[in-house]
Amino acid sequence: MHSTIAILGLSAASGVVLGPKSTSSDVLAKFRETGFALGPKSTGSDVLAKYRAKGLPPYVERGGTAVVTGGNSGLGLQSVAVLLKAGCRVVLCSRDANAGRAALASLEGVDTSRARVQQLDLADLNSIAAAHKEIAETERSISLLLNNAGVMACPQQQTKQGFELQIGTNHIGHFALTRLLLPFMEPDGRVVTVASIAHGMGEVDASDLDFVRRKYTKWGAYGQSKGANILFAKGLADELLKANSEIVSVSLHPGVIATPLWRHGNFLATWLISKVYCDKDEAQGASTQLYACLAPAEALPAGAYLMDCALAMPNAACADETGKARKALWEETERRIAAAGLALPNTLLGGAGSSPQ
Repeated sequence: MHSTIAILGLSAASGVVLGPKSTSSDVLAKFRETGFALGPKSTGSDVLAKYRAKGLPPYVERGGTAVVTGGNSGLGLQSVAVLLKAGCRVVLCSRDANAGRAALASLEGVDTSRARVQQLDLADLNSIAAAHKEIAETERSISLLLNNAGVMACPQQQTKQGFELQIGTNHIGHFALTRLLLPFMEPDGRVVTVASIAHGMGEVDASDLDFVRRKYTKWGAYGQSKGANILFAKGLADELLKANSEIVSVSLHPGVIATPLWRHGNFLATWLISKVYCDKDEAQGASTQLYACLAPAEALPAGAYLMDCALAMPNAACADETGKARKALWEETERRIAAAGLALPNTLLGGAGSSPQ
């Protein structure tokens, strides 16, 4: 019995207490009460198993629609598979629609009949506007937006509208997509934004997002974009609170995982990092974002930052206790999107006269 309890990893923190004299019925009762503990090595399937036993969020139970950016590979594809298994309808967003279709076809043991592919290039506001229009017309409403896509540590480049590529794709693109889709989000919906512990490698400077004054470094720019993801999740939570909305907004660090994001790295450095620093495989790496999608809303404080399927703290700059940094970033991001010619809704959640042009 000891070994069975240890393997299941069941906690005796409350309710039924497990010990030397515990029976199989006690173990089952404890499992139903608490599930098993999630941690650094949990997989997305572990997360689903835990909350399927305890009760999935209402939007999942009713088969709500999840929009997943970067869903054609890595953690995005892992998330697509688990969300489909949970019972969601899934819109898999991919810059290359053919790659998205191939990714869906590659899923084994997953019913993909409730999934479709949406072409989306987050480095082009025109593509974002077109994707928003198609999603709104096809899906009518969404329950979950998983902002998963990203580029990492690439040479200095620009998006279609002239933003530095990493801040433009990882932050501005997701900001625009989120703002456009929020009016179609159900009242108990969620916006989950994948950040990174690498936010500590850069500084979010709302007055110089494109590194005009500052010297550009690949990792500094990546760190800035990931810090911006954290500040965006917090800023969105603030705005939702002001709008009296129960939509959840959180961000997270998935872990250090060998995924296609490393494609811009030096071969030797990438090999070394994958052997020494990568602490999770893709199934484990997707667990925290799936925790954010499937855990009870009460486990996800507004604007929270997560790591290893638990609450965590970003660095002081991104914790942003005064709220000034996220407010400055929010305002500058909206200004830049408007200057680039994309009209966002006049109000956060839509309503009369708020539709974008």
